[in-house]
Amino acid sequence: MRNKKSSIVSLLFNFSPKLLFISVVIGALSGALYSLIIPLAISGIEATETRPDSASALNFLNADMFSGNQGMLFFTMVGFILFTKALSVILVNNIAKSATAELKVKIVKKINTMKLDDVENLGFSRLLNILTDDVNRVAGAATAIPMVVVSTVTIIGMLGYLAFLNVIVFFVVLAAIFFGIFLFQIPVGMVQGLYQQARKLKDTIQEGIQGLVYGAFELKLDERKSKNYIKEEIIEPQEKSVKLEKIGDAIIHLAGTSSDLLSFFIIGGIVFILPAYIELPVANSFGIVMALLYIAGPVAGILGMLQQMEMGKVALKRIHELEDCEEEKYPETSTSITQWSKYSVQGISYQYDKKGLDSPFSLKPVSLSFERGQINFIVGGNGSGKSTLSKLLSLHYRSFSGKIFFDNIRLTDENICFAREKISVIYSDYFLFRKLYRQHSEADEMKVNAYLHALGLAGKTEFVDGYFTTTDLSDGQRRRLALLVALIEDKDIYIFDEWAADQDPVFKSVFYQKILPDMKKDNKLVIVITHDDRYFDCADRVIFMEDGALVDVKQVQPSKTTVHALSQREGDFILDDVTAT
Repeated sequence: MRNKKSSIVSLLFNFSPKLLFISVVIGALSGALYSLIIPLAISGIEATETRPDSASALNFLNADMFSGNQGMLFFTMVGFILFTKALSVILVNNIAKSATAELKVKIVKKINTMKLDDVENLGFSRLLNILTDDVNRVAGAATAIPMVVVSTVTIIGMLGYLAFLNVIVFFVVLAAIFFGIFLFQIPVGMVQGLYQQARKLKDTIQEGIQGLVYGAFELKLDERKSKNYIKEEIIEPQEKSVKLEKIGDAIIHLAGTSSDLLSFFIIGGIVFILPAYIELPVANSFGIVMALLYIAGPVAGILGMLQQMEMGKVALKRIHELEDCEEEKYPETSTSITQWSKYSVQGISYQYDKKGLDSPFSLKPVSLSFERGQINFIVGGNGSGKSTLSKLLSLHYRSFSGKIFFDNIRLTDENICFAREKISVIYSDYFLFRKLYRQHSEADEMKVNAYLHALGLAGKTEFVDGYFTTTDLSDGQRRRLALLVALIEDKDIYIFDEWAADQDPVFKSVFYQKILPDMKKDNKLVIVITHDDRYFDCADRVIFMEDGALVDVKQVQPSKTTVHALSQREGDFILDDVTAT
């Protein structure tokens, strides 16, 4: 994805150069045979009365060699044209489908290796449109290539026929074609701008549809809001997008119609004006008119596919915009991070890139040190920087300044991906996968089932062949299932963003007074973003954030109740609870 930006042709060539070359050659052969249809037909009309000393279609084909079999030759040629044209189209279509499928995989891998903030800035709707609409338009444009090749070679062949009949007519027609191409660049430039605007509106429409689905509960409660939302976020952008595409299509079609008119002007000039200046035999005039009428078809075909090609170019341009996003990849060699005891950050900060905002939120430099077997609470009001700090600590965001260490090993581009392997996070906007996507043993399955019982999920979902049978659960149950997955992963560092917010009092107590102490006992580093001040005594320390800055860090002395509760417990609450049942 970091290579030089490719065109649609180079996209196909890079995927399968040999097949593309064969397809182009076959298409060119089909076009060449197309260009011989008119001379062959005219030679049949002229029959044997053509004068040997005059330039004619019969002489052009040296038809006296097969004058008795012209009909057979004509129909054989037509059949061969159909075969070669179809074969060329099928080959390119197969290449295009495979190449665009590979392109889609490359885009998916690119998104997966992009920085998280770049993914967030691009947004779900835009990325989804790139993966679906844009890739499909590129494929559609690619399949038009063989028809363009056939039509182009046909035009070249017919121009050669015109040059044989009359050189002056050839140059007149050639000049007219170049003049038409020059004039055609004006509407092409206009159309590309219109298609780009229409494409951007599709992102807005996609966002509107996303809001329609995820905001269905809110919209159901307010009819006016619902109607206005659909009108402003979906209908109006859709109408504007369709209008822009209609205007672009109309311009393309008008340009195509103009090319037809231009061909008729050329015919009129050759028939009614040119004979006044040069001697033009009637037989040759007939062949010239037939050739010009025949050329009009391929020209119209190319112009008809221009809309498809231009949309493909616009789509490919949108895909290329992903190239500006930096990638994060696992290096082949790296300093390994195995055993460690301290995780520290020194002066890390972050600045959001929000276009249109005079002063986007920023996290001021933060320096903290964390130890394994330690429970940390991060608290603060909305906009205090809790979530931003957690994304820096989880290594999802890259700090604008400062340093991060595992013991004495500083995190760099070479080892940050390996460091992330040690971290598990449940954010407030987490995504719950149905599959673990890791090798699991029978012991793991027993452990998962134990967690399902202990977290009150038994009977709600089951773990079968590496899959959870359903994730369609209540918010609280989904969070508990996400916690189950995190515990199964058995990472060194756990970060929870308001995990207990959707839990009932029972499971909230279980989380703070059973799960967190067990994680501490297992020597895990735990960082919890929370507002539950009644459970602050369950932490080793509380970190206070305000207005994007670290304002205080307080060590916590556990209450007598907490100490007593913990002293009465031995072992793991999950397995204890399951055994008890």
